[in-house]
Amino acid sequence: MSDNCTPRTGSHQRQGRHRGSPSRTETSQSRFGATAGRHRAEVVRRTSRRALATVAVALGLTASPAFAATAVADYTVRAGDTLGTIADRHGTTWQALYRRNSDTLSSPHQIYVGQQIDVRGGGAGQHSASGSGGRSTTSSAGSSAGLLAEAAALEGIAYNYGGDSPAEGFDCSGFTSYVFAQTGKTIPRTSGAQAAAADSVSASDLRPGDLVFYHPYGDVSHVAIYAGNGMVWESPGTGDTVQYAPIWDVARSYGRF
Repeated sequence: MSDNCTPRTGSHQRQGRHRGSPSRTETSQSRFGATAGRHRAEVVRRTSRRALATVAVALGLTASPAFAATAVADYTVRAGDTLGTIADRHGTTWQALYRRNSDTLSSPHQIYVGQQIDVRGGGAGQHSASGSGGRSTTSSAGSSAGLLAEAAALEGIAYNYGGDSPAEGFDCSGFTSYVFAQTGKTIPRTSGAQAAAADSVSASDLRPGDLVFYHPYGDVSHVAIYAGNGMVWESPGTGDTVQYAPIWDVARSYGRF
C-alpha cells in the first residue's frame, strides 16, 4: 500500500594620619576598588555577551545558544563553506559532523558564516528512555540526529507514488519508513498506519525525529519527519522531490516511535 500525498493547501574616603600622603588603608582600599571595578566591568561584559546571545537565539539568528555549548569547536564557518566541504577538509563525513553538532545544527544545509563547528568526529548519543509497551517515548539527541542525517542524505530524490527506495523514488510514507529502517527501526508502511501505531505527542512536546501527520480532509493523507524550528523532511507529492521545508499550515497531529 502507499499514500497519495496531497500538496499543501493552504541582554567617603577615610582620612589618614598624614594629610599629605595616603595611609596604608587608603592605598589598600584604592587597590581593592580598582580590582572590584575591573571585576564589575568583566561581569557586565560577560552578562552583555550572554544577553546578546539570548536575543540572537530569540530572533532566530543562531541555531542554538552560544553560551550553552560545551564542546570544543575547532572550525569557524567561512563564506562558501558547506558541511560537506568542511568534512572533506577534516577527513570525515558530513553525516558524522551533523551528528556531532546536532545541538547547534537544525539542518545540514543551514550553516552560517562565523558559526562554530566541532570537527573532532562522531559522538555517542544519549540513550532514549523507555515508555509504555517498551517503545521509546523520547527522541535522544543521538538517535534523532542520525534519523535526520539519513533523511537529508535523500534530498533531491523524486517523488514516486508507491515508491519506498532511492532507486525507484519515494512517496511520503515510503520515505519515512525507509529513513527509520536505515536507523534500525521498523515502522508501518502507510501514513495512516504510522499515525495509528505511533505514540501521540502534543505540539508543545514535538521534537526532531517525530512524525508530522497531515489530515486536512479528515483522514491522514501525508506524513513528514520533523526536523526542528518548524521545518520537516518530506517527499511531498507528484512533481516534487525529497526536501527540507516548512510545516504545512493545515490540520495535523504528531507521533513518536
